[in-house]
Amino acid sequence: MIINDRLHQGYSKGGACIGRATFMPFKASNHLITGNKGNFMHLTRSSAFFRQFLLSSVLGTAMLFAPTGPGQAQPETLESVAEALEDMPETLAGAYLSARVAQEEGDLTLAAHFYAQALEKDPENPQLLERNFALAFAVGNYDVAFSLAERMTQTLGRTEAGNETASSEAKDDEDQPSEEDLFATQQIAPMVHMALGIKALKGKNYASASKNFQSGLDQMINNPVDLLRSLPFRSNINNPALLSASAQNGPFALISQNILHAWSLIGQDRKNLDKALLAMEDINSSDVNQFFFSLHSGLIAAYAKDYKKAADYLQSSLKADPNSVATADALINVYLKAGNTDKAKETLAIFNLTSADTEEKAWLKETYAKMQPTASPIRTPQDGAAELFSTLGDALAQENAIEGGALYLQYANYLRPDHDRTEFALGQLFERMKRDEKALEYFDQIPESSYLYRQAQRRAGFSLTRLKRADDAIDRLSAMLGDDASDLETVSVLSRIYQSQDRFKDSIDLLTRGLNSVKKKRDIHWSLYFLRGSAYDQIKDWPNTEKDMQEALELFPNQPTVLNYLGYSWVDRGMHLEKAIEMIKQAVALKPYDGFFVDSLGWAYYRLNKYEDAVQYLERAVELRPEDPTITDHLGDAYWKAGRQNEAYFQWHRVKAMDPSDELMAQVDKKIENGLVPSSD
Repeated sequence: MIINDRLHQGYSKGGACIGRATFMPFKASNHLITGNKGNFMHLTRSSAFFRQFLLSSVLGTAMLFAPTGPGQAQPETLESVAEALEDMPETLAGAYLSARVAQEEGDLTLAAHFYAQALEKDPENPQLLERNFALAFAVGNYDVAFSLAERMTQTLGRTEAGNETASSEAKDDEDQPSEEDLFATQQIAPMVHMALGIKALKGKNYASASKNFQSGLDQMINNPVDLLRSLPFRSNINNPALLSASAQNGPFALISQNILHAWSLIGQDRKNLDKALLAMEDINSSDVNQFFFSLHSGLIAAYAKDYKKAADYLQSSLKADPNSVATADALINVYLKAGNTDKAKETLAIFNLTSADTEEKAWLKETYAKMQPTASPIRTPQDGAAELFSTLGDALAQENAIEGGALYLQYANYLRPDHDRTEFALGQLFERMKRDEKALEYFDQIPESSYLYRQAQRRAGFSLTRLKRADDAIDRLSAMLGDDASDLETVSVLSRIYQSQDRFKDSIDLLTRGLNSVKKKRDIHWSLYFLRGSAYDQIKDWPNTEKDMQEALELFPNQPTVLNYLGYSWVDRGMHLEKAIEMIKQAVALKPYDGFFVDSLGWAYYRLNKYEDAVQYLERAVELRPEDPTITDHLGDAYWKAGRQNEAYFQWHRVKAMDPSDELMAQVDKKIENGLVPSSD
């Protein structure tokens, strides 16, 4: 078997993976070179901080949102699901099941369509009303969502009236409201109050907004919901599910209602500063929540033009998350408006020292180069509320809580349609949902003046490539890059798009230009050498492949992707076998749940004629990657060599059902017909 098949399994035009280490060129990411030196990508915001916040916030909660693992389904999977579901009978059960399946596949648009069909069959069902509202808003159908919110208000009114009657007629403690009534009061009420409060806030009806947010808070405090009891499929509970649940009726919703109430109070009168700050005191109960309390206290104080108080709060917020560009921007601006240039310079200098090198950081430095105040980043209470939802929504989406993330990001977009960070986050979110046309719409809304513009263009390049418009992506990114190859993130993205189109020499030339622009190589540049080495491998230039992989390891000695790639290449060529095995073992130790790495180790033992060891690791690799044809083929070969011919035939037949490459299909057909003869080994 040729080495390129082994090293580039899954590599195809349109992009899947490059390399034996699940190197995903088109996975949604922000930073591909700078930042976390051990990975190709990291979050725009401080990922460790927000992960701590997210996971600590949902302890003890479960979800009513349907649990999903979106972002994993491939476009063809979604198409087949859609076709199959369209053929189901138009019954309530059929529509509901179709919605659930679509949701499980991460297609919120299709799920919203089928939930709407289910609601037509049972228009008074509070659970279906809730589902339709949440998904309508999550996909951006604001008018439909608010219409559903009004219907839920009517349902809630009837339920509350019925509960009051039942309470007045109750003769003993055994009289309890029905489960449907409990759902309405515990689940729908907080959500309805938040939705109507957001609508009132958008319309500058601050008194109504304040009343709704306070009512939502009272409902959550007085009627805490047991989400585990109401969850229809409890076996599917997972962290993304818990996070999405919390967005609607849990810690996130509680935090949001408090902060939204504060913004609505300051919207009524800037003199309400003390009342607004007091309204948020309930969330100032932990180190993590303190970030949001301090940030929005500072933003509200700045809106009220109390710059001293604003600076004190924003300092505390920046201390909680030192990488927050939004907080640093607000704090520097507050200092400048207060005439405290020295503190503004000090804050900028400290931020430049402590934060990662990013385009946001460069933008901040350029914005305040002359130490002049700018227009306030938060101009209105609507902007403040949008900032909250954008931050939470993006963090939820990054943790794969797609539905909760979509809901909050759309809240933000509704309140402030021109917010670059929200548009960028929504673009990434629709990428994860395999809705690249919609993702492009959001990326293209970001103006060239924004610090997110170049990131958005890179993401747009990936979306265009997945839409089979790679030439458009190449033209767009080449124009943005121009003759300056020092923008290494764009070099990285464009080189991968070249490789996805089998333009390996173009990729090599571009990466060489990029590397030549680097005056001093650092550990973060390993990925450029890895990319170029994999391109050399594709044109069968082994000396340069080996040279670049060794250079990547010299820059970053424990990088598992490179350890696996180079170790596997040596084994396949019969070179440096002991060292190669140790390198692959090291890669597996660093990433024990990566099926491709485990497969490499198993196949290395196979090449060394250690068939029992090979079977052990290849069986594990198939467990981790059960649908991968190359790994399954490896296991079949190992079974044959270990004297387990019947099991080998079974695995080869499985390969044929996995849509393998034409070359692999031909090899497997020969094995099924003749067994594993020396010519096919």
